[in-house]
Amino acid sequence: MDWLKKVESKTWVVVWGWSIFFGIILPLFSDKVHLIRRVWMVGLFLFLINMLFSIWLGQYIVKHNLKWWNMLIFPILYLIISYLFMPRYTIYFALFYLGVTYLTWSINSQNQKD
Repeated sequence: MDWLKKVESKTWVVVWGWSIFFGIILPLFSDKVHLIRRVWMVGLFLFLINMLFSIWLGQYIVKHNLKWWNMLIFPILYLIISYLFMPRYTIYFALFYLGVTYLTWSINSQNQKD
């Protein structure tokens, strides 16, 4: 279990790992599995789950005093995957995720200063 503590101590690994999962693996899974309809893909995976991850990411960045550019990792990974493999209208979600992450980061940064 020492390896788990080493990974947890490197907060950027957590940001990259979860960003890869939510920005690459989850969108590809939701788009390529034909058991999931488009409405559920957009509503559940792209809107609800990824929005909750964006909120968590903004809080995590503030809590662990990471650099501001860490909030760009998830939206950029998602943008690349959505541009290459998903319908074109899904690329706008990258801007939405960036906005939610930034809003959460800025609110929590202000609360931490007070």
